[in-house]
Amino acid sequence: MPIRDEEEFELVPLSPIRRLEKRIEKLENTAGGVDVREFFRELIAIIRMNQEIVDELAKSSDALRVELAKLPAKIDEVIKNLNELISYIRAAATEEAMQIPPTVFQPLAEKLDQLIAANQKIIENNENISGLLESIEKKLKPPLPPKPPILRPIQR
Repeated sequence: MPIRDEEEFELVPLSPIRRLEKRIEKLENTAGGVDVREFFRELIAIIRMNQEIVDELAKSSDALRVELAKLPAKIDEVIKNLNELISYIRAAATEEAMQIPPTVFQPLAEKLDQLIAANQKIIENNENISGLLESIEKKLKPPLPPKPPILRPIQR
């Protein structure tokens, strides 16, 4: 087979070309590691789920707003009932106070006065004991030894 003058030939080592072929084949097989269509499907699913959550939160918020609007009326009703209960208690207390003679509470008042006086004496005794303990503590503490003089070298 004769070589034509028109055709050019060149000798090229095959190892770099083989490496490029293997690299291209590897890239084609892995396809970037990510299926783009599947990625977008998942992204759209996440967006839809997010929108559903937002819709549910809006519904819950509206329901809460309706319930909170009912709350002031219910609080007013509770306050009205409490005021009525307090008025009944006051009426019953004034009736009871009128029926019980003041001499019934006299022994109780005397006992309370005795308790107050006893508590006052206990307080005074505790203060006295505290003062005595402080003076004993001062007497029991040994005096601090005098500080040794600081000796400085003689300068010539």
